[in-house]
Amino acid sequence: MLKLSSSFSRLLLLILIIIVGVSVALVALSSFYFQDIYAASLYDTVTGGLREAEKMYTLHQIGLISSNSLYQAVNPPLNSNGDFYMMLTPYRQVVAYTESSAPYFTGGMLTSLLDALDKEDSALVRKQVGGRTALIVGMKSDLGYVLAGRPMRTLSGAAITFRNRMLISMGVVLLAMVVVSIVSARRAVRPARIITEMAGRLVEGEQVTLPENLPGKEVRELAGALNQMSASVAQAISALKYEKDTMALILEGLSEGILAIDEKGGILHENAAAWSLLGGEDTDAYKAVMNALRQDQDADQWDEKFTSGDRILYFAVSRLPSESKLPRSRGTVALIRDITEQEHLERTRHDYVANISHELRTPLASIRGLGEGLRDGLVTDEKDRQRYYNIIVEEVTRLSRLVNDLLELSSLQSNPAAFEMERVDPNELIYDLHDRNSSLFSEKQITFVRDLPEDPLPDIRSNEDRLAQVLTIFLDNARKFTPEGGEVTLGAEKTDAGTRFFVRDTGIGMDEETQRLAFDRFHQAERSHSGKGSGLGLSIAKEVLQKMGVEIQLESALGKGSEFSFVIP
Repeated sequence: MLKLSSSFSRLLLLILIIIVGVSVALVALSSFYFQDIYAASLYDTVTGGLREAEKMYTLHQIGLISSNSLYQAVNPPLNSNGDFYMMLTPYRQVVAYTESSAPYFTGGMLTSLLDALDKEDSALVRKQVGGRTALIVGMKSDLGYVLAGRPMRTLSGAAITFRNRMLISMGVVLLAMVVVSIVSARRAVRPARIITEMAGRLVEGEQVTLPENLPGKEVRELAGALNQMSASVAQAISALKYEKDTMALILEGLSEGILAIDEKGGILHENAAAWSLLGGEDTDAYKAVMNALRQDQDADQWDEKFTSGDRILYFAVSRLPSESKLPRSRGTVALIRDITEQEHLERTRHDYVANISHELRTPLASIRGLGEGLRDGLVTDEKDRQRYYNIIVEEVTRLSRLVNDLLELSSLQSNPAAFEMERVDPNELIYDLHDRNSSLFSEKQITFVRDLPEDPLPDIRSNEDRLAQVLTIFLDNARKFTPEGGEVTLGAEKTDAGTRFFVRDTGIGMDEETQRLAFDRFHQAERSHSGKGSGLGLSIAKEVLQKMGVEIQLESALGKGSEFSFVIP
């Protein structure tokens, strides 16, 4: 153990000297005052009570007070100072007495008092009873004896005066002691105050340095050790703060939402993604996550899904580990993700396989049936055989077209490279596409219109083959869904954003649900009007334009027609 420093040693020695001095002063003061004041004051007050008792006894002896009244007057005593009394006839027969006086008149004390009164008409006696001392005085008259006494432990008025003087003296001495102690203590505790202030600043993460001129060798050594600790702690706090800030930035940068609560349900952390995904505290999604976090589950991890409108949210909940060995968790944390697109892709993948199977099975079944009929010789007429051959060729062509579309779509999705860009004349492109497709629209008795501004459009930088492919898909789609007598328009125009290409028809149009699914693979609206299509055309057009960094615009109204367009910057 370290020895006490010189400062604390001096302080303890000073306090000891002060206490000893105060004790000596109190003893001297008590010896000086007690002998005179307390004894004289006590004798005077007891004698006064004796006279009062003698008057009452006289009134009793002449018949003015009954024995019962006299007895009640001295029980309890005549005053509140604990006095006791005894009254006797000249023949030493007890007339009245205080019940508390019995212990003081035993062992021949009463007889000795009465004998003393017979000789001197007064008596003063100090009687020790049971560790307590009493002052007893007596008086004799022709009517008998009257005795009065008071225990020495009861203070009189003079004794109170003595006590007050004692308290004043003690107060002066204690005040002097306090002043001296404060002055000395302030000097002694200065190092402790400095160290305490330094510790408080150290807790707040501030690096501090104690002065090296503190009194006491041990204190200076302690200051040096604390300075080293301050540097180490400041470095550790700085590292922890850096890690905390880094973790906060990482959590804020996540696209997934993070929401954590403590064991009481209070929010520990909530990043911006969680707030964005859940939409605030008043939404059903937020309440669903909070209910999941507050579930009393036996497992350490569990997950749930929540559907809100057209969005699907997934949240995985985990318990936070406890710092102690107790099994109780510190709270729970939820990882929140929007899996709407994932679920949509899953459904699309499932539908994709189902649609491919369907699209392949139908022509294969037709080819097989026709081929078996021809093989078995069931078709004998030459015209029927030619018709069967034509049907087989059409179905094979359809299969070939389907496979080519699938390969085209797969190639567009798997090849990350962009298309080779070249200078394209939009006017020439529109004229060429109009000439190539005019006969197809004429066969179906649909008016096919070319729409170009009077002033030639400027050249654009794009891929001409891919632009023609996309516009051809739009034209095929318009031809399938526009009835006879309708009109289809192919055109281009200049806008602030660039050159806008469009295909507009007056066909059956689309409702909102059909518009939303129009670019999905194998989606075919109104199959009764669509002819033999694969349902991949618009998907291919979308992939081509996405590869070129262009977005398709679709405007349609049910029964009024549709317009597909895109803008080349």
